[in-house]
Amino acid sequence: MSRIVLVTGVAGGLGHGIASLFEAEGDIVIGLDLYERPGASYRQYACDLSDAGAIADAMATIERDVGPVDVLVNNAACCGSAGFLDLSADEINRTLAVNVTAVLLLCQHFVRQRRRTGQGGAIVNVASFAGIRGSSQIEYGASKAGVINLTRTMARQVAADGIRVNAVAPALVNTGMGVRLPDAVRDTFLNTTPMRRGAEPEEVANVVLFLAGGKASYVSGETVEVFGGL
Repeated sequence: MSRIVLVTGVAGGLGHGIASLFEAEGDIVIGLDLYERPGASYRQYACDLSDAGAIADAMATIERDVGPVDVLVNNAACCGSAGFLDLSADEINRTLAVNVTAVLLLCQHFVRQRRRTGQGGAIVNVASFAGIRGSSQIEYGASKAGVINLTRTMARQVAADGIRVNAVAPALVNTGMGVRLPDAVRDTFLNTTPMRRGAEPEEVANVVLFLAGGKASYVSGETVEVFGGL
């Protein structure tokens, strides 16, 4: 039976890779992003994830148009470009709004939908190496550490509803922020990675698919590291 799967951040390579893999499995995929992914075959809705009202409207519209979501994948993220001492309050607040607050709000809407159906579901949050080992972009690393913490805490609170909550934490991925890194930073990262390469989007997407599926039915509150041996 097809599930309704909502993936955020589909305009980027990782989000699109995750959405495409679920679609290939026969699921009904909904993409949520500020921008549209050109040429994508799944349905897309525009949403500014830094806006709580926009999130509420999008979730209500998706439920009305397609139905209650069975699987939520919180993949969308943003990151500032300034160094620690040059970060503005606006940059910090936007990163936290998109990377943490939006994740929590989307999870709230999702759990309410699942409770109305009386059925369980699955949430997979995309965290990061930066949330575990730290990052030169201090606000980004802090936001991803928050995602890992809320994943563990939320899993305990919704287990009785039959909802599982897990996270995947990639290191360098060959798309999006991973390819926009300065060459020196990227080379240093790759040289310290035992596998000597970044992950392809589908390699991360396969872990997301597993965590969202029945084969992970007794897995909840976990963060799976996809670090290439680091």
